[in-house]
Amino acid sequence: MEQKTVGLNKAKGWQIALFPFNNAATNVYFAFYSYFTYYALMYLTGSTEGALAGTVVSAGLVLAVSTFTSIFVPCMRVFDGITDPILGGIMDRTRSKFGKFRPFMVIGNLILALSVILMMVVFRGLPDNVGWLRWVCFIVCYIIYVIGYTCQCAVTKAGQTCLTNDPKQRSQFVIWNMIGQIGSIVLINVMAGGILTNPDICSKGLIIHEATGNGAFTVEALIAALTEKGIAIGDLATTLDPSKTYTYLSGAAYGPQFYNIMVPFVVILSAVYTVMAVAAIWNKDRAEFWGITAKPAKMKDYLGILKGNKEIRWLVLSSGLNKLASTIATSGAVAFMLYGCLMGDYNGLFIPFYALCFVFMGIFFLWGSNTAGKKGQKRGVAQFTVFAILFYIGVLVMLCIYNHDNPATWLSLYKIDDSGFHLTINAYTIIFIILYGCGYGAFNCCDQLTIPMVADCTDYETYRSGNYVPGIMGTIFSLVDKIISSLQTLLLQLFIVFLVPGLNGLPAEDTPYMPGMEASTIICFCVLPMVAWMVTVFCMTRYGLSGKKLQEIQAVNAVRKTAVQGGMSMEQAMATWQTIDQVPAMFIPEKKPRINKKTGEVIEEKENWLDKVYNKIFTKRERVTSAAPSSNAIPIPEEFVIKEETVPETETVEKTENVEN
Repeated sequence: MEQKTVGLNKAKGWQIALFPFNNAATNVYFAFYSYFTYYALMYLTGSTEGALAGTVVSAGLVLAVSTFTSIFVPCMRVFDGITDPILGGIMDRTRSKFGKFRPFMVIGNLILALSVILMMVVFRGLPDNVGWLRWVCFIVCYIIYVIGYTCQCAVTKAGQTCLTNDPKQRSQFVIWNMIGQIGSIVLINVMAGGILTNPDICSKGLIIHEATGNGAFTVEALIAALTEKGIAIGDLATTLDPSKTYTYLSGAAYGPQFYNIMVPFVVILSAVYTVMAVAAIWNKDRAEFWGITAKPAKMKDYLGILKGNKEIRWLVLSSGLNKLASTIATSGAVAFMLYGCLMGDYNGLFIPFYALCFVFMGIFFLWGSNTAGKKGQKRGVAQFTVFAILFYIGVLVMLCIYNHDNPATWLSLYKIDDSGFHLTINAYTIIFIILYGCGYGAFNCCDQLTIPMVADCTDYETYRSGNYVPGIMGTIFSLVDKIISSLQTLLLQLFIVFLVPGLNGLPAEDTPYMPGMEASTIICFCVLPMVAWMVTVFCMTRYGLSGKKLQEIQAVNAVRKTAVQGGMSMEQAMATWQTIDQVPAMFIPEKKPRINKKTGEVIEEKENWLDKVYNKIFTKRERVTSAAPSSNAIPIPEEFVIKEETVPETETVEKTENVEN
């Protein structure tokens, strides 16, 4: 066994591939969460049982529910502010036979399943005369959901610290996480926003309420509009007042049949992903991979983390805004408005565009993973955030060109009529697909690269303070991420419902076009994401964990851990090794030189134009010791060297190959 492998904890390929499905397991619920607003409108207005036939409710109640959902979710983050640090602290102190991380994965997933089953199955049958109880049950179930999401989601970030500390393996997270994302967020959106919108599969629900202004119908016009869409309201028409005007909310998500299908689908899919992730981390979730010291951190240490670890502060700010941008731009409401209201063909555009964008995303994820593996996660995030901004400038221009009265500026792919299938794609659509596909791939690459960066920040905290606190680091990240991303509902209400006159709820697949939707789409689909990415670029100029700095962190942590295992105190180890030039060569993995296969000569790496731009903008604040051992190297004192003859053979191999970062 070569000495240079000491301190490098590597996982097997299948473990790297399966562990990201823990993120997919929580993303299943996160994607389904966007339909909670539709469920709340159906459930809290008391239209659950009558939704298939149509229900007339007051306009004030619909507005009250919409306002409640847009305010309640951000307010719930105050509760998160209490639960997240507590759960993080419990995770850091957990040392069970079942591991440190696996209990939270399993328990968290069970709690998530319980929350949606109680909310959308058990309590759905509450009678209308106890409407107040429906509000109470909805709030309680959402609280349960938040606790479960925190338990499992934090492990995605924290568990990577014991799975691997190899930069190339950590960068591969984005590839497998993309596959998990296709199987979670994309699958849920396609299932709920595409397949189940087909009336032959899932009957549409209907909520009718009084309205005035744009989008309001007389009783006669309302009946005609619903009849044209194939929605029969039967005897309900007799309850409508001919002297008043009405509007309606229609779609699969406003009917109970939608949730009868989606709830078991979500629960089973997430459970399968959780089992896959638990299997991946099973052999790594052991004490020898849990940091340098077994001494649990105290509350004052957590306060020190927030004060002293500026890297996690910059990371959570940039990541949270990225998450907010992506959740708004890819939300069902914005998709309905862009592809349905503006372009007039939601069912013909949504799924094909989703599929095309994931082709681009695959290309960017491979590119991003390769860049991050060679040059660090920070480089990947900074580079591809700039790419996203540049491509979205083009998308912004395309949406500004859009004219509702000019079909040449509409997105169009195909149509099916009595004569068969016809391609209708135009130049506007081709240019839009290229710009949006590249931008979508770039910003999703940035979003996924930030996840392994939490493990980097955890390693930095061990290097900085000696504390191994993956739980609190993961929950700090999750807390800020959720606080920022929780603004999604509020911003969608603000820039869609309140910006478009006559629109009383978030748009669904049957929402008609209304003046003002162009500006609303531009803001939600382009402007808000671009502002978030500009903040991310600023944060990355301050974030200091470059690829070279992480080499130093891993090497210093490795030699400290080996010395501590031999009996040296943590304080002495931290005082002895502080920079990479003090670390013995055996703890520094050698970088393999590039060899010309024909001549056998070593190929010197030269800066390309991207390297030059990156170094000029993003590395000014970095201070990194030369990533190579020198004459300053300090060997581990003889009295703290672990003697091989005193250690079982299997343990020796583990200590040699898998020293914790």
